[in-house]
Amino acid sequence: MHATPNPNPYAPLLMIARNAAVMAWERMAHWSAQLSDATVEAKDNPNNLVTVADAQIESIVTGYLNYVRPDDTVVGEEEVQPTPFDPSARPGLLDIPDHAHIPACEWHIDPIDGTVNFVRGIEHYCFSAGVRLASPDHPAQGTWLAGLVAAPVMNTTWFATSGAGAWMTAGLPDMERILTPAEVGAARLSGTPAGRRGSVVATGFGYGKERRDRQFRALIDIMERFDDVRRMGSAAIDLCQVAQGRVNAYYERGLGVYDWAGGAVIAREAGCHVHIPTERDMPVVAADTADLLEFLTSTA
Repeated sequence: MHATPNPNPYAPLLMIARNAAVMAWERMAHWSAQLSDATVEAKDNPNNLVTVADAQIESIVTGYLNYVRPDDTVVGEEEVQPTPFDPSARPGLLDIPDHAHIPACEWHIDPIDGTVNFVRGIEHYCFSAGVRLASPDHPAQGTWLAGLVAAPVMNTTWFATSGAGAWMTAGLPDMERILTPAEVGAARLSGTPAGRRGSVVATGFGYGKERRDRQFRALIDIMERFDDVRRMGSAAIDLCQVAQGRVNAYYERGLGVYDWAGGAVIAREAGCHVHIPTERDMPVVAADTADLLEFLTSTA
């Protein structure tokens, strides 16, 4: 365990999330080379796909998190059994800053956010992790501490911890970039740059007809406030695009916590206005102004 003092108390969580992303990227590369109908199944709808890669990545990552943070809870999209982590096989993944001071946490993991993109060879897919303090009395209201979104084909990682800002780097960050991002050239995120013209909103659509019809009706009203719309197919990446200032806002209903957890922390730490839902059918929203946040939260 790495014992170098660090002024950011939650940076060790980012290093752990980064190590999980290393394993996720390895498995994504392995499976993307051999995707076929035999490795792709439908969830609750023919267009809502899950791959063998989703399940395997979540299993491997959960096993790793159970090893390095045994008192933490891991909530994954696929709800699979963990694969025990073998420290002798991957000793480099144990070079982590001391994290004994961090209380029990809850990890929300999406092994591949953007599975349809992954299956079809579209670059917008990623591994996403959001970490919050475990709150036994109010399990849906724990304090969010860290978020990491790592997109292999885009060769980009976005990351943030509470109170320490949001950052972006090429590839996966090493420990130096996690601990001292400003000193080693990581790009700090601060939402829409001053003077950028136009307004663009990103969103996603559900797989069920009833929800999709409702979303299309809402989009008509929402586009009264925007010049254009983007649908990239990954909630985590969409939220990071708000943090990066590439789009002015993002909204979507019907997501699991694992879909938005990592990206929402990043958008918030970039200074964006963020609304996170307390129930699945409520919208998650991120916007560059409080006015847009209020509009989308009430209209979406």
